[in-house]
Amino acid sequence: MTLLQTDDQTIDDLEIFGKRNSRGIYDIYNRSNTHGGEILLQEIFRNPLSDKEAINRRSSIIESFGKLSLSFPYNASLFDAVEKYLSVTEENMKSKTGKAALGEKEIQNGVGAVIEIIRLTSEFVEKKEIRNIKAYDTERESIAMLINYPAFEPVLREHSKGKLSYSAATAYDALFRVSEREKVEQLLGHIYYLDVYMSVAATAKEKKFVFPKALDKGTCELNIAGVYHPSLKEPVVNDIRMNASGNIIFLTGANMAGKSTFLRALSTALYIAHIGFPVAAGAMEFSVMDGIFTTINLPDNLGIGASHFYMEVLRVKKVAAAISTGKSYFVLFDELFRGTNVKDAHEATVAVTKGFAANRNSMFVISSHIVEAGEELEEADNISFLYLPTHMNGHVPEYTYKLERGITADRHGMIIIRNEGIPEILNNGRKQPEAGKTVAAFITDKQTLDELNLLGKFRHDSVYHLFNQVRTRGGEQLLDQMFRHPLTDAAAINERSSIFSFFQQADPLFPFDVQQLHLMHEYLDVQAPESAALVLAGTYIQKVLSVLTRDEAYRKKMQGLQATIITLNRCYNFVESFKPGAGPYELRLKSIRELLSDKQLEKLRNIDIYKALPVSTLAYYDHLLKSKLQKEMQLLLSFIYEIDVNIVVSRVARNKGFHYAVALPAEKNIFSVTGLCHPCIDKAVGNNLSLQEQRHIMFLTGANMAGKSTLMKSVGIGLYMAHMGFPVAAEQMEFSVREGLYSSINVADNIGLGYSHFYAEVVRVKQAAEAAASGKRLLLLFDELFKGTNVKDAYDGTLTVTEGFAGYRECLFIVSTHIIEVGEALKERPDIHFAYMPTVMDNARPRYTYKLEEGITSDRQGMMIIRNEHILELLDKQVE
Repeated sequence: MTLLQTDDQTIDDLEIFGKRNSRGIYDIYNRSNTHGGEILLQEIFRNPLSDKEAINRRSSIIESFGKLSLSFPYNASLFDAVEKYLSVTEENMKSKTGKAALGEKEIQNGVGAVIEIIRLTSEFVEKKEIRNIKAYDTERESIAMLINYPAFEPVLREHSKGKLSYSAATAYDALFRVSEREKVEQLLGHIYYLDVYMSVAATAKEKKFVFPKALDKGTCELNIAGVYHPSLKEPVVNDIRMNASGNIIFLTGANMAGKSTFLRALSTALYIAHIGFPVAAGAMEFSVMDGIFTTINLPDNLGIGASHFYMEVLRVKKVAAAISTGKSYFVLFDELFRGTNVKDAHEATVAVTKGFAANRNSMFVISSHIVEAGEELEEADNISFLYLPTHMNGHVPEYTYKLERGITADRHGMIIIRNEGIPEILNNGRKQPEAGKTVAAFITDKQTLDELNLLGKFRHDSVYHLFNQVRTRGGEQLLDQMFRHPLTDAAAINERSSIFSFFQQADPLFPFDVQQLHLMHEYLDVQAPESAALVLAGTYIQKVLSVLTRDEAYRKKMQGLQATIITLNRCYNFVESFKPGAGPYELRLKSIRELLSDKQLEKLRNIDIYKALPVSTLAYYDHLLKSKLQKEMQLLLSFIYEIDVNIVVSRVARNKGFHYAVALPAEKNIFSVTGLCHPCIDKAVGNNLSLQEQRHIMFLTGANMAGKSTLMKSVGIGLYMAHMGFPVAAEQMEFSVREGLYSSINVADNIGLGYSHFYAEVVRVKQAAEAAASGKRLLLLFDELFKGTNVKDAYDGTLTVTEGFAGYRECLFIVSTHIIEVGEALKERPDIHFAYMPTVMDNARPRYTYKLEEGITSDRQGMMIIRNEHILELLDKQVE
């Protein structure tokens, strides 16, 4: 069976699987009754088909089941019992690390469930209406062969509803779980497919989805009537027709007119159709494609040093390489080359679209705000020009969401910005910051944390991962807490920094045995009675049970106390290794010395752990540590986890050459840094940067790939880490304490809320404006303001918002843009610092210094980058 070629970018763009609290396309179709059916449905969604016969056969099966309106013929609990039963095999029973052997009751339940499944399946496949589903014949016959297998004959004769005899259960257990296990698993696999078919059929019936017809591959046909996005409650439908003589759609429309939603609706329908599932439309037929690639929400990739524009270039190159093989693809780009300046975006859009137009066995859908590019492409005979119109009701735009032929002339970006009240918020909604106010918490949000890649234990390129070299679970929890809760008091920040610096100079080794720490933690977590007599009695009982029944409780208690003694001694030795007057850590060490000087703990530390302890001694210390000294033991563990973090953070600082920032009172409103770079990039180029109340906005320009986004992320990360008291990737830094940090670097659209990419940007700017207007002292980072709209609106919006920001001298701003004309309009303002990331040309190849310079750039190398990646040659290759 041939599979459709696609990738994670497409699956993410189409939101096939939900993220966190949002539902995906998969969730709409998932009404599975079994866990196995649910897993199978996920696999089917990840692997669409590229075979006409297979697609139509699956579609026919599901449609037939839908017409029969049959219920799933099994109780779901049968499969829970069988899956648990089959999870224990002979091999893992023999393995030391495998699951324990099944008890008699579990075997009875498992065997009984298998018998019932076989019986119900036998009845189901023999039903007349099932035998009449011709497309299901192959699967039905395979199921019948499994059920009628000679070894299963006794099963079909088993009609007793009562408990099986021990001998019968044992015999069936050997049959199902050993000798014929593979056939039982094959039968379950068929039933999981049945579960999927019925689940999807029920969805189609309820949602009134239609079953598309797959046509021969290579015919380049796509006809959809009434297509809409399946997650919308009150959708507006559209019709689309594409063929070899009109295999490109060039889509335009104003912001919020519905372009992104339509693009998702169209590509989702085609993706789902290749699975063989029903789609959200009135009717559909399509020629089978070799692959589907979409590009709707494309992030940058700091790990490979790729800006948003370069990621677009690489994406186009990947598509061009695929097309050059001669296979047929469906390709969709939403706002092609929005990550570059207007001139390069115009030239690149025209060049790439012309390259696509020369390949008539694939289909392309391209949306753009650069309507001038559409006008230049009108001479091509295979490009259909469509737009989504906007009608003005006074100053309020109204959207029909219905496609029309032609190229839009609508430009309403600034109207949307004004309607959201952003200029009014910035100009009239300002509150003065409160002098001497105590800040409860450092404010940021998920968007900022994700864009700066600050958190994420399992994200290997995150800042957290860089520091997560701790040895203990408690140390990891403490590190996570520090990352999630930056400090807002200058004295507390500087104190923590001085402690890390002290550890960096002392360079101690972590003195504790992690396994012994774990045993100690587990031991102290087990609660003990408050009465010493009850503890003694309980310990004697555990001792007796350990002899009579090999109960583990007594042994674990003994091991836990031994681990505690070892840890206490190591802690004592560690503390004593520091001489009095240990700088900023002296008070902390002194408190632990006093704790360890307790006479009872001192006596405990001197116990020989290699000698057997009397039961009474074990009970005495068990009561002492868990009752009388419970609080002290928790303080001691907290100290050990603190040591773990201090050693690791200071070691990262030493190995990476990081330094500690100096925190200043908020009122000074200063951010000054020398040699700042990104902490997760090796051999990164450092930059000097200074913002203060009189010059509190940096207006940043530069060519694609010159390093603007990386610099902005470096600033955001540096300030965040500085508020944690952690070392920063800089030679020197001093900063006034901020109350929060907001960034807008990779803002995605949100179909669930009905947000286009541009409107998502507007909402983000509004959030930042409201935060600034609240009187808080913030750092705000905006990378490419309003890149999701046309040039004129982007110019007006960037100028309006930047001028509005200028009134908030207690906040600091960095605004980057490709619209350098905005910089020309602002260059006389003394409160704006103009800087750019330069490009040096080595013959025909651009080279980037990544060093900030004063002024506004004049560099434009977008088309040169596209040519250097040989994209146009790849597109020409297939034509030749």
